[in-house]
Amino acid sequence: MTNSPQHRTPLKSGAGLDCTTVGDVMMDVILRSRRSIFDSLNFEGTNYFREFRITPGGSGNLSAAVACLGGEAGLVGRAGKDPFGKAYDDDLVSLGVRSEISLDPKQPTGLAVCLVDGRGRRTMFVSRGANDNLTAQEVLEGLRRLGPSRFTCLSGYSLAFPGHKKTLLRAATNAQDHGSLVVFDPGAANLVRAQSTVFASIVNECDLLCANIEETRALARGSQVLPYSRMLSRKGKLVLVKMGSQGCLLVEEGVAKKVPGVRARAVDTTGAGDAFLGALLYCLSRGYSTSISASFANWFASRLIEDLGPRSFPARPEINSSLAMFSGKSNSVYSLRTRT
Repeated sequence: MTNSPQHRTPLKSGAGLDCTTVGDVMMDVILRSRRSIFDSLNFEGTNYFREFRITPGGSGNLSAAVACLGGEAGLVGRAGKDPFGKAYDDDLVSLGVRSEISLDPKQPTGLAVCLVDGRGRRTMFVSRGANDNLTAQEVLEGLRRLGPSRFTCLSGYSLAFPGHKKTLLRAATNAQDHGSLVVFDPGAANLVRAQSTVFASIVNECDLLCANIEETRALARGSQVLPYSRMLSRKGKLVLVKMGSQGCLLVEEGVAKKVPGVRARAVDTTGAGDAFLGALLYCLSRGYSTSISASFANWFASRLIEDLGPRSFPARPEINSSLAMFSGKSNSVYSLRTRT
């Protein structure tokens, strides 16, 4: 990579999109029931779940969150040329997200079956389908058509397919060449542990790392979370470590700050990380301080998990009043120039 974060030319405020995401197109089938049902699944009979939802998911959750907040977002990905692929693209368009989804005539749209217990905890069974056929050339063409973006977000879930390391690195290079800040969300700790060197190479190229605490531990490879995060931040990266109901750890320029969480009644945590990151980037794009942005992101994610599904966003009046409340706590303003 030729452009370091410290020497990159920043995009001017209002130029292009707030956020462009390169990642997976997934339809989610969400099944919710008591934990005892999951612990006693009958593989030779029928199992019943009290609640379900079929909804677009995957990396589009992040773009949808930004659009819900009033931002400008785009998505580059690949879906099957099937009803699910059409439904996914139509949903993005209805939300105001600019979609650059290529259609695969042979592979189906990716599918994730999410099992959610009574406390909102979830696990997923995933068939990646057409996502694994997304090429670096398709990504670069999609990014070109979408135009400038303040942030370019890369998903670690894409690295479940080994061939996508090159694709994500080329997307990072393209972003850097066009003055966009590279954001990386590792996605899942087990993926990090399985391909630690690959994930480390993407972390090395990002400007903002947003990971939960288990993912951060896996990335640290034996180091403690705090020293590892401080080390990254001293290289000019902004680091957010998500800690669920406890809030998040905000680390910049070697200094760590705990940002408290928001009490919530957890129904379904699917998509909480995407909601957090979408709210964070929306606020940073509008000049809010990192502290205000992280506080609002905690609130936004806490509201999402109180309903079933990854796009159960709060209504705009509630969003506006909450952002006004958080922004009244500080007069400091974050500038993207500090990481360019």
